[in-house]
Amino acid sequence: MTREQFGTAGTVATAEHSELGPLTERHIAAISGRGLDVELLVRLGVGASQKLGGDAIGIPYFVGDIRVGCKHRTLTGEKRFTQDLGSRQVLFNVNVLKDNSLKAEPLVIVEGELDMFSAIQAGFPRTVSVPGGAPLQPTASNDGRKYQFLTDAEPLLEEVRDIILAVDGDGPGANLRQDLALRLGAHRCRWVQYPTGCKDLNDVLRVAGEQTVAAALRRARPLQIDGYFELDELPQLDPPTPYDTGIVGLGQHYRLRLGDLAVVTGIPGHGKSTLINEISCRMAEKHGWRTVFASFEQTPQTDHKRALRTFHARKLERLMSPAELAEADAWIRHHFGFVVPGEDDDVTLEWLLRVLKQAVLRKEAQIVVIDPWNEMDHTRSPDISLTEYTGFAIKQFKKFARKYRVHMIVAAHPAKMKREKDGKYPIPSLYDISDSAHWANKPDVGIVINRADLSVNETTIKVAKARYHAIGIPGEIRGAWNADQARYTIVHDGSGGTP
Repeated sequence: MTREQFGTAGTVATAEHSELGPLTERHIAAISGRGLDVELLVRLGVGASQKLGGDAIGIPYFVGDIRVGCKHRTLTGEKRFTQDLGSRQVLFNVNVLKDNSLKAEPLVIVEGELDMFSAIQAGFPRTVSVPGGAPLQPTASNDGRKYQFLTDAEPLLEEVRDIILAVDGDGPGANLRQDLALRLGAHRCRWVQYPTGCKDLNDVLRVAGEQTVAAALRRARPLQIDGYFELDELPQLDPPTPYDTGIVGLGQHYRLRLGDLAVVTGIPGHGKSTLINEISCRMAEKHGWRTVFASFEQTPQTDHKRALRTFHARKLERLMSPAELAEADAWIRHHFGFVVPGEDDDVTLEWLLRVLKQAVLRKEAQIVVIDPWNEMDHTRSPDISLTEYTGFAIKQFKKFARKYRVHMIVAAHPAKMKREKDGKYPIPSLYDISDSAHWANKPDVGIVINRADLSVNETTIKVAKARYHAIGIPGEIRGAWNADQARYTIVHDGSGGTP
């Protein structure tokens, strides 16, 4: 379409909805500068927006014939976005999934509306765009409804057999691709590799034209091919970020990463659960992380609530005002969930992993705590030894942590230890954990908690194993447990002095 076809006033017909004005010469120039077909955008309801000024456009979202929202964005200069208040988060162009004439076509899912226009323009009409862009962390979002738009469209998505994930070729795009593949099923997903210098479909359209966009989509590669890939077939991944807990001195020995498995051991009563609780609380406080507790020796309604309330308010539960209790409880509801078996449930490995999967996805959790391993029902086939079963279980925990992008912490008691001549127990090692030496060999992080003298309020927190330098290096700190604030006061940070 030539510019003259838009009339002597230099505008096209008003967009379908009156609150979006007609596209002006300035809008047309900006749209054409991105290689996009103005007619196509107008046909999909795009119009001029007054919300962001200049060349901003409004992109209305529809479900059936009902308009459920509108996104506004600039086309040149600083990239800015906004949405109409109350806009429903749905796939843009979701109605195309109901078009039976397109069932043989692959479904293309993109990160932004301009990429969607580019794909349609290149001959891929069965294209939709996610409503909220890409997350900074995979599967992690402060909004538990981040992927509700997939749940809403699930009946329409179930019959799709070929999905092309044409998200942005950057870190957040890789996170979105991973999240979508997890929820849609990686077995039916392919991914797009863009030409050098381009990070999305609209870049390709602007730089190289429609044919190159079509070629990139046709060359989309399977996300999984029987577990084997050439190096250049592997999708880009953001290296997992190590996060500091904020406990003085611990960061040089132990930093948390999504996808890792940590084991914490120590003689019962020496502080395994208190350390794990504090780590979970500090990650909630410092990074907004959420935790799912599967605690078999603590009751959520009393033990966990008391400890979490105390940590949040920095005072004992009995000293809190009603307002402080209410504020603490709101914090707990937002950041913590609990796996509680029923009276008739056998807490087997299979049962626990099944419940944890649903809990992690529902809570959008970043940490999973199993405390302790010894209280689970370790049923196994007679032809499998306890050591073999434990090795298999640890492998399943590691697979779970990687697949669902959580940091998993398992508390495990050591085997029964004999007192020494002075009446004290020896300091356990990771190899002393009950059931198998696999606890020393397989986890990414191994921590030993010990109180050398129970008459003195001092606990040694020893990171005996850190598999990767990014996590930290082995070493120890010492802390005094502050029951009034539900946290350790570090008395020696491992640097040779006191903090």
